[in-house]
Parts: sequence; C-alpha cells; structure tokens
Amino acid sequence: MGRRQMVMAGMAVLGLLLAAGCDDDTEQAGASTLFHLKTGECFDSSAGTEGRTVEVKDVTSVPCPDAHEGEVFAVVAHPAADDADYPGDDAVADFAAGECLQHFAPYTGAGYDDSDLEVASVRPDRDSWSDKDDREVACVLYKKDATLTGSRRKA
Repeated sequence: MGRRQMVMAGMAVLGLLLAAGCDDDTEQAGASTLFHLKTGECFDSSAGTEGRTVEVKDVTSVPCPDAHEGEVFAVVAHPAADDADYPGDDAVADFAAGECLQHFAPYTGAGYDDSDLEVASVRPDRDSWSDKDDREVACVLYKKDATLTGSRRKA
C-alpha cells in the first residue's frame, strides 16, 4: 500500500479540536464552526493525535517555534449549501482527504509522498452539519511517533 492509499485509510478525525493561533496570517474556519481553527495554528494534545478523536479538553495551543504535535495547514469549505442534507460520514471524509492532500504541497513545499508527515482532518459530523451549518474542514499535519518543532509552512 502506497503513502497516498495509507493516508486515505489512516485519516484520523481530530474532532472537537480547539487551537489558538501561532501565526497572524491565518485563514479562520467559518464562523458557524465551534472550533475556529486557523491555517498555521499549532497545538499539543494530552491524548495524542494518532488514530483517535481529540477532544477540546485534550488540546493546548502552543507557539509553532516550540515543540508541538500538530499544525493546521488548510481550512476549506465543503461545497454543499447550508440547507443541504448531511451527505454521510464517508462522503465528508472523502472530501476532507482529497482537499487535505491537494493543499499539502502548497503549504509545506513538498509532496505528501516525499515527506515524513502524516495528515488528519477536523470535519463536521451529522450534528454540527445540521445544527450549526458547519461545512468547514481543517487539515492537520503531524509526525507519527514524534513532535514537530517550528512551522512546516514553506518560507
């Protein structure tokens, strides 16, 4: 299985994630979301980021120059209208995976297959989609079994 297939199989949902900024030049997730994630934000999680849901109580914002577990590298809006029915977990996960992979190289300056980083996403679930018109997906990069130091945004 190649890295591209592995990311599709291994996309973790970092649900209910809350981080606060490490970069003033950020794009904030939509006002409808509770999470207010921004491109360029870095965080630590007392629960770790790999393969599990991370809750708000687990997350601490950190400056990107310090050691951290994750960095938001893109925030994108699902194209569905505000009044659209929830398309299902698989459809939202597929959208998130495709968008995150598409935004990886422009942010990091390297292709996903050529990097040592992993990709995860924060995406709406049925409740946030319906109750809050949440259509935002935040893409997060992390390093398996290691921390990051400094932002991975290309200069």
